[in-house]
Amino acid sequence: MRAYLIALAAAVLLIAFDILSAPALLMHAGAETTVLVREIGREGTPFTVRFIHSVQKTPVEEFLTVYPDGHFHLTGTRYQSHGVGLPFLPEEGTFREEDGHFILDMDRDYDTLSLRTGVGTELTITVGGTDYPLYERYPDGTRIDLVAAPLYTSL
Repeated sequence: MRAYLIALAAAVLLIAFDILSAPALLMHAGAETTVLVREIGREGTPFTVRFIHSVQKTPVEEFLTVYPDGHFHLTGTRYQSHGVGLPFLPEEGTFREEDGHFILDMDRDYDTLSLRTGVGTELTITVGGTDYPLYERYPDGTRIDLVAAPLYTSL
């Protein structure tokens, strides 16, 4: 009986270790950490960053994927107006217009991803079908770092 209990306890500990060491998408804002994705898939986990452009005052969407090794990949942007601060050059990616939106397919990697809430930007992250309206949650000027790290680091 004792050997059975030891084996059971060892199995529970191994499962807990496996779950807690899996790469997760974490959001750090000040002293607060939020788990956005409990386990990043082997092929990466897509998410979207949405905001209102500070100059154009129109919505912008950035499409990214986070990978288990911790890097972020920007696959494209979609926006409604064309002007200051918005990408359009050929070397930035493949540019097209679709359904009244400008779309730029991109291929950029980032080791880190930091965002900041701002006046009227309505900064929102969407991942796994869940919206995180950061502009409602944090005061303007709050730095928000997205990090791929083992889940146990959020405890």
